[in-house]
Amino acid sequence: MRLTLLRHGLAVDREDWTGPDPLRPLTSAGQVRTRDVCRALRRLIRAERILHSPWLRAAQTAEIAARVWDLPTEEVPWLAGELFAPVATIAKLPPGDLVLVGHEPDLGALCGALMGAGPVALKKAGVAILEGKPHPGGMVLTALLSPKVVLGIH
Repeated sequence: MRLTLLRHGLAVDREDWTGPDPLRPLTSAGQVRTRDVCRALRRLIRAERILHSPWLRAAQTAEIAARVWDLPTEEVPWLAGELFAPVATIAKLPPGDLVLVGHEPDLGALCGALMGAGPVALKKAGVAILEGKPHPGGMVLTALLSPKVVLGIH
């Protein structure tokens, strides 16, 4: 199995947002950067579909990735930040190569659990790619890419 973890792009600052956090959107710059990162990674992404958090910024990120990578999307509540538990999430992973779009520190904790290690920090619009069997300690990290690295090597 190949699992790509994609953290949502740059969102409106919490201090500037008056609505509920799950409705906080990507900024215009966040949308552009996310699109640019997805385009630069097009050849690296191997997946059957994108699963994403229902929170707006993750859904927007998933929509951008879906357009660029030509993949279907599916909203799954277990990727929402407030309900996250890494081992329980691993048990919910469907078979096949997937992209998961979500939040920190959740994705980093999931990445670490899959490797049998501590959390890994993902930057906004950053990507971690893992390969192996989807159980605690069953996967190997094959790439950890920040947007600056992706856009610098593209």
